Amino acid sequence: MHLFPLTRVSVLKALVCAVVGAISSHAMAAQVTLAWDANSESDLAGYRVHYGTSSTSYSVHIDVNKATSYTVAGLTAGQTYYFAATAYDTSGNESGFSNMVSSTTVSDLNIAPSAPAVPAGPVSLAMNTAGAFTASASDPNGGSLQYRYDWGGGVLSTWGAATQSHGWSAAGQYAVKAQARDSQGLESPWSGARTVTIASSAPPLVVDTDKDGVPDSQDAFPNDPKEWADANGNRIGDNAESAAGPAAPTLAAPGTHATASVMAVLQTNAYRPPITGATHANTRWQVFRDEDDACVLDIRSATALTSLTMPRLVLDEGTPYFWRAQFIDSKGAASAWSDYGYFSTQLTGSDQNANGIPDAQELWWRTDLDRDGVRDSRQATIKSFRAASASLQIGVSIKGCPTALAIESVESESLTSSAGSSTQKPFGRINFKIAVAKPGDQATVRLYFSKSAPSGAKYFRYDAIAGKWYDFSAYSAFAADLKSVALTLVDGGAGDADGVANGVIVNAGGVYIP
Repeated sequence: MHLFPLTRVSVLKALVCAVVGAISSHAMAAQVTLAWDANSESDLAGYRVHYGTSSTSYSVHIDVNKATSYTVAGLTAGQTYYFAATAYDTSGNESGFSNMVSSTTVSDLNIAPSAPAVPAGPVSLAMNTAGAFTASASDPNGGSLQYRYDWGGGVLSTWGAATQSHGWSAAGQYAVKAQARDSQGLESPWSGARTVTIASSAPPLVVDTDKDGVPDSQDAFPNDPKEWADANGNRIGDNAESAAGPAAPTLAAPGTHATASVMAVLQTNAYRPPITGATHANTRWQVFRDEDDACVLDIRSATALTSLTMPRLVLDEGTPYFWRAQFIDSKGAASAWSDYGYFSTQLTGSDQNANGIPDAQELWWRTDLDRDGVRDSRQATIKSFRAASASLQIGVSIKGCPTALAIESVESESLTSSAGSSTQKPFGRINFKIAVAKPGDQATVRLYFSKSAPSGAKYFRYDAIAGKWYDFSAYSAFAADLKSVALTLVDGGAGDADGVANGVIVNAGGVYIP
């Protein structure tokens, strides 16, 4: 067998550019097309392509059946890869490696710089005193960058160095942002804002006569601790007038247009009781994907929360979102919704091949956990992965479920920090996200294990909002050999951690030993 690249390097370079142009500017991927001479054996069954980033050390193995050419996609631009091929016959015998070829993936596509980090610089200055601010961004093409600043109030600097100085002639607060531009004129998004306070003299003394947390300068009733606002100007406090419940929350974090992890912590201000004295009972949280306004979380917490950590797999990496919150008091009255807050999630690179399985939990390509004679990696209806805290392989399967469209992501979590986790939850926590045909659909998902669950095991669901485990036996059934368990899940209902019928089911749980 003789392996050779299909095209010359110059043509390969153009192919790589075409691929990069079709994806987002946050990631650069490339592809290489290979071809080889066909074998003449009558019992030939197929070929396998092997590649890696070290010579003769191949970490990826792909079965291409009887094709004599194959395009390897998802490669990192600028990285050198080494390729070889083997043939195998109908008895499973496999040839030695063909000759090795190598290719360095490249890209000519100019991509806009990343948004700069929040500018570094002072947070307070006296009037007419200049302060130096420094911005930093990266250019995917490795070129030099220029920067400009928005000093607040519509005042923009000219394009220039990363460090620029500015002074303000009026007291107040100003939001300083930065933007980068490459040598071909492509501009980055604006950075997050650094708030700079400009004082004419010493900071003014904050007076709060009635100790209600609102300065007298902003308090319509500075001598009444139960009142502070008078929206309609009739000299009757809003709390006395309101029959709709508590005041709406004010969002505290993430900051406006901040970047957060996929387990972002959402925070509101403290609950402020109405004049009726009703206490804070619950909080309702809603999160929406910015690109299509789809609701990805709608949860009413069981307790009076002012902080909520997003459940795993609800948010996707590198995606903008907006959110809001609502307080419910002890008498069942709900506040108005808060204003919307906006944030984006980080890109971690933990799933480089974008197959929905963390790279650290990928399994050997021959794995067949559902024992149907077809490798799991060749089927879209099952994703198999390595458990984080046990010598175990796990498969999430939607095979045979007509309402389940796709398995979007899977992962395993170690529970070593939880008391008794090694004995009561021997397989750790299993998280997965599936898409269903329409909102509200019921789906059956089967989890496969490489070894049997202990006798007497049950399946428990984990509620990330409450931080508690709940018996899910009414919706789960173990196989007789205890090597799989079937879960009955409902979009927006039983077993769905995002709490909303949105065509997506997010589940977290695990095998539990009572």
